[in-house]
Amino acid sequence: MRLRRPHQLQRLAATALATLALACATARQPGTFEPALRTGVSPAENPYLHAVGQDLVDGQGHKVILRGLCFGNVVWENPSAPQRAHHGEADFQYLHGLGVNAIRFYLNDALFEDDAAPGIYKPDAWAWLDQNFAWARANGIYLVLNVHVPPGGFQSNGGGGALWREKANRDRLVALWTAIATRYRDEPALAGYDLLNEPVTARSASEWENLARRTAAAIRERDPRHALFVERTNATGAGGSLNWDENRNGEMNFFLLDDTNVVYEFHYYKPMAFTHQGASWIPSLRGVETSYPGRFKDWDGSTRLGDRAYVERELAPYFAFGKRHQVPLFLGEFGVIRGGYEPGRNGTGWVADVIDVALAHGVSLTYHSFHEGAFGFYGNDGRSTPANRNEALAEVFAAKFR
Repeated sequence: MRLRRPHQLQRLAATALATLALACATARQPGTFEPALRTGVSPAENPYLHAVGQDLVDGQGHKVILRGLCFGNVVWENPSAPQRAHHGEADFQYLHGLGVNAIRFYLNDALFEDDAAPGIYKPDAWAWLDQNFAWARANGIYLVLNVHVPPGGFQSNGGGGALWREKANRDRLVALWTAIATRYRDEPALAGYDLLNEPVTARSASEWENLARRTAAAIRERDPRHALFVERTNATGAGGSLNWDENRNGEMNFFLLDDTNVVYEFHYYKPMAFTHQGASWIPSLRGVETSYPGRFKDWDGSTRLGDRAYVERELAPYFAFGKRHQVPLFLGEFGVIRGGYEPGRNGTGWVADVIDVALAHGVSLTYHSFHEGAFGFYGNDGRSTPANRNEALAEVFAAKFR
């Protein structure tokens, strides 16, 4: 709602509303928007990438659809040190040439702080991030900063229950985002703050909603202008039997924050029997070899034809959420395991279909991932060379992203 007042009084009123909203954040009903921006910053006054209705726009008001890849940054193998061998300036230049304008940038809490010294952030981590932002600015690429491994552990395999059991871990996550927002609040190459990767709560979805609201409020105290990227609840039951029902609340497990500069994020890997064929960490898919299009066993045990129409049907509920609430969406991860690119399996066909369907709905997206043994655009041997690159996938990116 735009206040019909002189410009100066309008800004003062918005600021007052913002202060009141922050003070009352915990009292709001979930899933409702305030009539004015909590931050007191109108879209017309925002020089950075931000949400306007279902769109992302830049500081000049031009619509932007993020198109790119995820940088895994070796968050598993050596998370406590900056990964300078993972990528360099030449990689930003190469990706820019493919038409990439965004990188979802994975972070592990251990990069910034040690468990024995929480809150004492390492200068080398900041220097590495500063360098990446410099490369991003020089090549017209946005970074979406994503805490992929928070204090308490990686979420989506069910082993991150300590985040929900121990308040100290949640406090550390909020403090880390506060420090990041303080440092990068004026960074033009920052697309936004991606609060937590694939949340898997211990008891109920409200645990993530409460933490997301608290984290968002802390960021907004330091940075009122950059976008927040907030994922749906991925599953519940961390440390026990996981409930993967993706639409328990009738909203694809999304919840709405009381802030109009939010991007709502989801991931897509269906049919899993194709995208994760042969995955060693999924017992039912070990040794499986499939091709696309093809007939696949779905989660409910039924056999369905996996083709472009299947992709469109599976993604339609997410698109409907964005349209229903007039909010922008971000497909933060999609990808095919390297075996899916073997001759005759048509991994590039699946990727092309997902990109086409998402872009047709104006949805931003980033492919998982740049370097990784299982899903990497490059094999995970630390070299970004043509011999180590999935050239067929590069051709898809160039055709769809340029």
